[in-house]
Amino acid sequence: MMRALYRCLIRLHPSSFRVRFQEEMFDVFDEGESEWGARSLVGDVGVSLVRQWLTHPLLWRWLVAGLWGLLLLVIAIGSFLPWDKPVNP
Repeated sequence: MMRALYRCLIRLHPSSFRVRFQEEMFDVFDEGESEWGARSLVGDVGVSLVRQWLTHPLLWRWLVAGLWGLLLLVIAIGSFLPWDKPVNP
């Protein structure tokens, strides 16, 4: 079961990282499962998954594009909000 979870976590890594290191990571799991325990290896691959996506340039492009789109949407919708209009006495 832990090997299946480990395999799923590896599949979630960016493809460039996965192509380069997938076989090596499986070898480490097979050799280190008894020495370090499967849970520690699954935890390590989980940390690696977060680290790889945070350093992946595609994530940052999507994040910047999303924030830019959100800013434009707020500016566009903001002009229709009632508190922007002057109050008639």
